[in-house]
Amino acid sequence: MPDGKTKIPGQKKPAAARDSARSALREYRRGAPLQAAAEKYLSPLTDARERALAKRIIYGVARNAALCDYYIASASSVRLNKLEPAALDILRAAVYQIAFLDKIPPSAAVNEAVDAARKRLNPRAAGLINAILRRLTDGGLPEVRAESAAERLAILHSHPVWLVRELIARLGEESAEAELSANNREPPVYARVNTLKTTAAALLSELRGAGVDAREGVLEGTLELYGAGKVTALDAFRRGEFFVQDPSSTRAALALGARPGDTVLDVCAAPGGKSFALAAAMNNEGRVIACDTPGRVGLIRDGALRLGMTSIEVRAADAMLPEPELFGAADAVLADVPCSGFGVIRKKPEIRFKTDAETAGLPETQLRILLDCASYVKSGGTLVYSTCTPLRRENEDVAEEFLRRVGGGFELRETTSLYAHRDGGDGFFYAVFKKRGR
Repeated sequence: MPDGKTKIPGQKKPAAARDSARSALREYRRGAPLQAAAEKYLSPLTDARERALAKRIIYGVARNAALCDYYIASASSVRLNKLEPAALDILRAAVYQIAFLDKIPPSAAVNEAVDAARKRLNPRAAGLINAILRRLTDGGLPEVRAESAAERLAILHSHPVWLVRELIARLGEESAEAELSANNREPPVYARVNTLKTTAAALLSELRGAGVDAREGVLEGTLELYGAGKVTALDAFRRGEFFVQDPSSTRAALALGARPGDTVLDVCAAPGGKSFALAAAMNNEGRVIACDTPGRVGLIRDGALRLGMTSIEVRAADAMLPEPELFGAADAVLADVPCSGFGVIRKKPEIRFKTDAETAGLPETQLRILLDCASYVKSGGTLVYSTCTPLRRENEDVAEEFLRRVGGGFELRETTSLYAHRDGGDGFFYAVFKKRGR
C-alpha cells in the first residue's frame, strides 16, 4: 500500500475512536478545515490509544481518499456520486482500516461500519455498506488500473492527476512516485535548536530524558521528534531551547549567508521560524526585521521573547505594499512568498485538492513581492526568493522573469529544489540573487 501497513496498539474502545473519526470526516466534507475538525473530535477522547486510532483514520482517509473511493467503486452497485455522503464517510473510514491498519481485523471494521450505518442512516444503507465491504474483504482489494502512468499514480497516492503530471515532468516517474508516497507519510516534528541557549547534543539528551523519541535530523542543528504530543508543553520548549521549523525552510533562510552585525529583512515572517533561524545564525548580533500582517506578528513577537532573541524587530507590514523607509537598508532580504503550498501536503493533506486554476494567479503576486524586495537590498547584498511548492511557474519562471525585469541589477547565484522523499523535509524551492555593486 502507498504508505505501508500501520500498526495500531490494541484499542480500549475502538468504536468510540471510529465514531469520532467519522464525525470529524463529516465536518471536513462539509467544509471545515481538516485540523479543526480533527481536534474537535479528538479532544474528548481521553484514552491515548483511542486518540491514536481516531487520528490515524481521520488523516489516513484525507491522505488516501481517491484510493479508498477507487476500492469502493470497484465493489459498489451504486455509483459513488449517487451514494449518500454520510454513507461514503462510513465506507471510506472502513476501507482505510481494511487497506492500511493490519492490527484491526477486517471483520471488526466491517461490523462496526454496518452498526454505525444502522444508527446514523437506515437499514437499506447498512445493507449496501455491508455488501460493499464484504466484497472487498472476501475478494481482496483490486489492483489499481488506469489509462496512463500519471492517472494510475494519481489514484494510488490520491493526488490530482495534473499535479502528478507536473511531478513526473520534473522528476521522472520513479522519483515522482517516491515524492507522492512521501507526501502520504506523517512527518516528525522538527525541532530547530536555539544555539543561543543550548546545543543539539544537550537538547537531544534532555528530550530523551523526558521520554520523547528524539533523533538527530537530516540537517545539522535540527532534531526529529516522534510521538511527542504537544511540543509546546515540553519544558525545553517553554525555556526557549528550540523552535519548530522544517529543515527545508531552515535551508532557505540560511542561504542568505547572514552574518553577525548584518541587517536582515524577512518580509513574510510569520510564524517566525525563518527569523529565529537567522537570529541564531547571527548569534543575536545585528538586526532581523521580521514583517508580516498585523494579525500574525504576535506569533513572531511571542516566539522571539521565549527564545531570548533580542535582535528580532517585529514590524506589521503588508508585503504587497512597499516600505520606502527600508529601501537600501538590508544586507540580506528573505522573500518566502505566499504560494500554492504543494510542498507541504504531508503536513496539510487537504492542500492537494487545490485546483490548478485556483493557484494560477499566484506567480503575478509572487513576482510583485520579489520586485519590491529588490528595493530593500543594499548594493552587494543578497536576496533569497523561496516557496514551498514544486511548480515551475511559481519557482524558476518567477526567478527568470525577475531577472528580466531588473535588467542586470541582480545576478542569479543559485537555485535549489528540495523534495520530501530525497531531502527529508518539505518540498521547497529557493533562488539566491546578488545585487550588483561593491
